[in-house]
Formats: sequence, C-alpha cells, structure tokens
Amino acid sequence: MSEQEQTVTGIRKWLIAARPFSFTASVVAVLLGLAVSYHMGYPIRWILFLLTLSGMLSFQVAANLLNDCYDHRRELDTQVFPTSGAVVRGLISERQAFRAALVCLVAGTACGLALATVAGPVVLLLGVIGAIIALGYTTARLCFKYVRLGDAAIFCAFGILPVFGTYWVQAQQFSWQPILWSVPLVLVTVGILHANNWRDIESDRAKGCRTFAGLLGEQGSRVYHHLLVLLPFVLTVGFIVIRLVAGVEMVAPLSALIALLALPSALKLARIDRSHHAEAFVALDGATAQLQLKLGLLLTVALIVSRHLPAPW
Repeated sequence: MSEQEQTVTGIRKWLIAARPFSFTASVVAVLLGLAVSYHMGYPIRWILFLLTLSGMLSFQVAANLLNDCYDHRRELDTQVFPTSGAVVRGLISERQAFRAALVCLVAGTACGLALATVAGPVVLLLGVIGAIIALGYTTARLCFKYVRLGDAAIFCAFGILPVFGTYWVQAQQFSWQPILWSVPLVLVTVGILHANNWRDIESDRAKGCRTFAGLLGEQGSRVYHHLLVLLPFVLTVGFIVIRLVAGVEMVAPLSALIALLALPSALKLARIDRSHHAEAFVALDGATAQLQLKLGLLLTVALIVSRHLPAPW
C-alpha cells in the first residue's frame, strides 16, 4: 500500500470499496424503466421509484464488495487498476468487505419487501433472482463470473431485472416494452464487464479462471466489444423503423434518435485495442461505462419528452 493510500481513512475508504463510479449501471437502468412507464401513460410514483433505486444500489454495492473480497482471496485481484476496489489496496480487510456486503444485502432485501407490499409478489421474484446473482457472481460455490456466465449474469442483473422491475413497480401491468428497451442499454453494460475481462485474459487464464473473454481470445474479444458498443444504436434505429414502416404498436418514438449523439463515443471505443492504445485499453471499462451513461440518459430523456410531443415523436 502506498503512502498516499495509508492516509485514506473513514468514509473515503468505503466510497472506494463501494465503487460509486459504477453506480451509473444501476441508476440509468432504473431511470429507463421509469421512462418507459411514463411514456406509456403511467404517473411517476416517486416514493416507489426511490425505494427501487435504493434497493438496486444496495444489491450492486453488495456485489461489488463480494467481488473484491473473493477475487482477492483467489489471488486474482493483485494489481491496482483504476477500477480496483479497497481490498486489493489494503484499505479494508476481506472480513470487513464481507460484513459490509451482508449489510447491503439486508438493506436491499428490506427495500424489496417494502415494494412487494404495494406491487405484489412479482417484486419478490425479481428480488430473489437479483439476490442470487449478487451472491453468486464471484462467491466460492457459484461464481458465475469465472464459469463464463458473468456476461449473462450482468445482462439479467443490470438489464431485464431493473428496467422491467422499475416499470412493474410503477405500472403493475405486464408489458414486453421495458424488456425490449433494456437490451440496447444492457449490451453496453455487458461491454463494461467484457472490457475488464478482455484486459485480464492472460492473468485469468494463469489462475484457472474461465471468462467469456478467455473463450473468445484476443481477436474474438475485440469483435465482441465492437458488437456490444455499436449494436445498441442499430437496435434503437431498428425499433423506430419497425414502428413506422411495419406499423407495430411499440414504444419507439422518433425522439429516440437523439441516442445517436452517443454514437461518436462508441466509434471511438471501437478503435481501441491492446497493441496500439495501451493506456486507453487499461481504462476501456471506465470509458465504456461513460458510454453507457450517455446512451441511457439520452434514451430516458427521449422517452419522457416524447409523451408530450405529437406522434410519431
């Protein structure tokens, strides 16, 4: 631990441990679910929204802490990168991280139970699935992350579950629209994880950890990351074309085209690789997270504003 890190105390340690820079993955997904419900004519129920957001963030912090704890225990997390947590930095112990994760799981469960009293057992089902993913992502027995299921776990935990879950709490009516719109956003979210695993291919292989990036290899990982950051824009435009040309009734206003404002950032990320952009490659996961934030906020604004505009806007 460096001299600078030795001076980090109190709340600062726990902010590093919680990884607040990663919260955009949860916040934007919840906002998008809210935007879909609002676009479809449902009023915003602010207290339920805040409970949903609090529960989602609690589960994410728990997953972050458990990830740090078990990666460090397996000696997988030994180098300090920009996205490394507090355990590898020596700011908190594995035991402290584990206990804090349990507190966050209890807080998230409490939010879920409160929401279930209003929105019914569907919320409980979604919460149970979310808890299983949070607990099993890197823990000793399940460890989705290192049996090539990490991408699928993130797709569910930061896509379908929060977007549909937020919509359900607001509307309490089934619709496939929030599931549909979760896909463009969560593809970029999966891209954050993949950028991290792509960077760590060799070290993970050396420790016997099987990630999807390791299965794809260097070139396959590069193509996969391209798809994850570029396909969302194709899907967004495709949704609009299907609505206008095929006449399918769906949430796809023309205002969603403002999401293309984030396309230059995606194209910039698609040019980054390990051999030619070493410094940018190390921080590729953080840059992908910034793209996820841009895309999610643009889609959220588009769906909210479009409710007050004449069709097809």
